[in-house]
Amino acid sequence: MTVLYGLICLAAAVLMVVEVAVLDSRGGFLIAGLLTAAAALALVHWVARRRGEGSGPLLYAVGLLGAIGGYCFLALAPSGAIAPQDEVIDWGRMDKRPLIFGYLGIAAFIAFHWLWVAFLRGAPPPARPASAGALRKWPVRLLGALGIAVLAYCWLGLPALRSAGIVGEDGLATFYDLHSHVHLSALQQIRLGAIPYLEAQTQYGPGNQLLMGALTDFVHFSNHGFFAANLLLNVVCVIVFFVVVQQFLGFGWAVAGLVGWTLWPSPAERIDLAGWAVLTRWMAIPILSLWVAWLLLGAGAARRGWLAVVLAGMFWGTGGFLSQENLSGGLLVFGFSLALFGPASGLSLRRLASFAGLFVLAGGVTFVALVSAFVGPSHLFEVVALANAKSSLVMAGVSNSIWSDNLGLQFTGNIVDGRLETQLLASGEFRDLILTYALVLPLLLAIGLLAAFLGRRWRTADEPTRVFCTKFAGVAVGAFVLHLFSLLRSDTSHLAGPSFLLALFLLMLPVFLWRGLASGRARTALMVVSVAIIAEAVVSGRVGVERGVAGLGSIRPDTVAVLDLYRELRSHRGEVSDLAALYSPLPRFQAAFRDHRDFAEAEEFFDLLRKRLEGRRVELGSYKFDDLVAHPDTAYFLGGLRSLSGITSPKNSLWLRSEQHAWIAMVAGVRSGCLFFNANSNRELVEAWMRSVKPPQTMVTEPITGRREYGILACKSGARS
Repeated sequence: MTVLYGLICLAAAVLMVVEVAVLDSRGGFLIAGLLTAAAALALVHWVARRRGEGSGPLLYAVGLLGAIGGYCFLALAPSGAIAPQDEVIDWGRMDKRPLIFGYLGIAAFIAFHWLWVAFLRGAPPPARPASAGALRKWPVRLLGALGIAVLAYCWLGLPALRSAGIVGEDGLATFYDLHSHVHLSALQQIRLGAIPYLEAQTQYGPGNQLLMGALTDFVHFSNHGFFAANLLLNVVCVIVFFVVVQQFLGFGWAVAGLVGWTLWPSPAERIDLAGWAVLTRWMAIPILSLWVAWLLLGAGAARRGWLAVVLAGMFWGTGGFLSQENLSGGLLVFGFSLALFGPASGLSLRRLASFAGLFVLAGGVTFVALVSAFVGPSHLFEVVALANAKSSLVMAGVSNSIWSDNLGLQFTGNIVDGRLETQLLASGEFRDLILTYALVLPLLLAIGLLAAFLGRRWRTADEPTRVFCTKFAGVAVGAFVLHLFSLLRSDTSHLAGPSFLLALFLLMLPVFLWRGLASGRARTALMVVSVAIIAEAVVSGRVGVERGVAGLGSIRPDTVAVLDLYRELRSHRGEVSDLAALYSPLPRFQAAFRDHRDFAEAEEFFDLLRKRLEGRRVELGSYKFDDLVAHPDTAYFLGGLRSLSGITSPKNSLWLRSEQHAWIAMVAGVRSGCLFFNANSNRELVEAWMRSVKPPQTMVTEPITGRREYGILACKSGARS
């Protein structure tokens, strides 16, 4: 593109930025932006025709103005997810769309630029055959897989499983946590006959909900059983992930990744945060990234017939059924991989389009089939709408992190020995916040350098360089997409949880810089910075490595203890569960729960409430019962109560005022059932419920009283639900 074309596009871009700033309307900007872009493209086309330069400049201008216009519409225009008159309740909001779409937009333009450059020169050269070294014998690969599986279990898996048997010395066990109760309250609804996901709402995906339900039933349906099942699932995910890494990258890089998970934020940090850390939320993204790079650039190029593409698509569709993160993240991985790796793969544009179409079709069919089989074919659009509702709000900035505006970040500290010491700095949140944003630059830089290498040097590079860069390509694209989920929330958990490939990316980066860049000052400077990042992590993380090495000495007794615990939990399946057994079926764990000062009241309250309900459904209008039952989620789970609305976790399901109003209208519109409330309940909900009865219906109210007055139960007349 010449200077003249660049000036035309620059003028149009500046005008679009002005338009989005002046027009406080997405629709208004869409019209104005399209007109501006159309005028600029017409001018570029006219100039190109006069110069006899063909359609190349026009196509490039379409991509450039499309990226700028899309950024203005998605990042700078008012968010379409939240109406102007609506407001966020309980949670907060920090609009990160300019950063998020800038992050995605820069990478997308890099991919578009090199795709345009490659195909402007004509059809890409045919792909080189995979080297014999890349096609290792299966016995060696299986032996390597077994070895890395054992190492992953000993290094990361067993330390996590140990926590399933830790009895708290003071107070309740750590597994008695709201994140677990969000799941357990929904699983309780399914056990009572609710439609999965729709009448038992969570934000972790329909597949994850059903998977956790099956695993919890396999271990024991209790708070302790859920924790143990979640740990088991996460450990399996970690082992499977590193086996996949060993298969695609080799045994050495898999071992390096294991150590790297101790040095940098990784899922290992949150592997025991039951309920929140369901690692299948992100599991499909890194595997798919390595898989597609192997298919397009690596040894899989010889096997990329329709079956390989269909299997990859089915894997993406299965991941999408598990969670919305897998669905959107997997699609981003595939799109970036196809654009970045497509020219170097030797596939023509037609074959790339067929490759993409087959992948998306296979994934879509798999997703639809799974939803139809486990939720019901008639509920497909409801499932998609529910999954997308919360993801769009997160993209719009709704969050419960400490950086969100409504929650307020309190920064207080003291000067000790001439240094500022604060609770924020001591907690590690501040370091993780800095790291979250600091990683944007190396990730974007790596994408740009990788694209340049594939566009300029791929055909002339030697075989070892191409083999390594194929591996790095899969890691870089996967790490780039996974970091998007960290940027959306910017807290410690969301930095650690999705960072499957971060450690490998940082460890492989110096090698890529050495192999992929021409010698010079730029390469030297980048090498120094990348090696310094590794050195800093080794120094700061050596304690974790030493602790991990020390733990290897007790592998056998710890494994026996873990197996005994799981056998003990499973031995109580089928027994009638009282309140304490829903906490844990093991007597030594129940002691702290039974000794809690509110246990007697909670036991009495649930007994009285169930007797009054006589099997009817009930909506809990009281947010907090006492210190033991501090959330509706906990009450639905421990009480074995069936919700009228299917929203058993209002704080995790109702983020906007409009959602709360819709929930109140839904509850009030139920023809039969009950509402439990007290003086602290949502007054709007109570009033709507009491006004919803019209003759000949009647409302029967009665107090629930025992050791104290717990609240009021108001039931509509009508058929039992």
